[in-house]
Amino acid sequence: MHYQISRNGQQYGPYTLEDIQRYVTSGNILLTDMAKNDEMPDWVPVSQLIAPTQIAPPPATFSTPSYANPEVTPTYGQPVMPGAAYQDAPNLHWGLVVLFTFLTCGLFMIIWNLVISAWLKRVQPNSNALFLYLGVVAVACVSFVSGGIASAHTVFHPGEPPSLAMFGPFLGLRISIGFVLWVVRLIARYSERASLEEHFNTVEPMGLQLNPVMTFFFGGVYFQSQLNRINAMKLAARFGAGRSF
Repeated sequence: MHYQISRNGQQYGPYTLEDIQRYVTSGNILLTDMAKNDEMPDWVPVSQLIAPTQIAPPPATFSTPSYANPEVTPTYGQPVMPGAAYQDAPNLHWGLVVLFTFLTCGLFMIIWNLVISAWLKRVQPNSNALFLYLGVVAVACVSFVSGGIASAHTVFHPGEPPSLAMFGPFLGLRISIGFVLWVVRLIARYSERASLEEHFNTVEPMGLQLNPVMTFFFGGVYFQSQLNRINAMKLAARFGAGRSF
C-alpha cells in the first residue's frame, strides 16, 4: 500500500508505510502531516497511521559516525531521504553539457533543460518549469516556421527582389517572437531555481542556495553543476564515504 503525504498544500510520495515510519523517525515527515492512499476517502494525520510504539527513537547523531548512518550528512547534520524515495537528479557533468551545447549550436541545452525540468516535476510536483520550457520550444518552432516561409520566397523566386510588403510582417513577427522567447526562457529559469531550492531545503534538506546572478547568465549549466554536487553528497552519505563538500 502506498501513501501520498501532504504538507502546506504540497504533495509528496508515494511512500510505503515502512518508508513513512522511517521518515517520521528521521524528522523528514511530521506526525501532523496529512496522508492518504487510493482507498481512503479523506486525508488523515500521519499520527493515525503510525502507533507511537512503531516509531523508533531518533539516532544519536552526535556520537554515531557518518559512515554508520548513511542518512546523515556531515555537512548539514540533518537527515536526508535516501535515493529510493526521490529519484536522483540527472548527473551529466556540467562540462559535458557545455561541450554538447557548443557542438550542437545550443540545441542540446534546450533538450537538457527539458530533461532537468521533467525530473524536477516528478520530485517537486508543484514545479512549473517543464511547462514553461515547453512553451519556449513552442515559441521557437513558430519562429522557425515564420523564417522558413520568408526563406521559401527567396528560393522559389530567385529573380524577384525582396519586397518590404512581403518580408516586413515576417521580420516584425520574428523580432516579437525573439523577445517573447527570451522572456519566457528567463521566467522558466527562475521558476526552476525556486523549485530546486524548495525541494532541496524541505523534503531533501541539502541546504541548496542558488545565486540569482549565476542563474541569469549561466542557467542550465549552473543548475547542472549544483545538481552534480548534490548527487556527490548523496552518494557519499548513501555509501558512508564521509566526504565533506
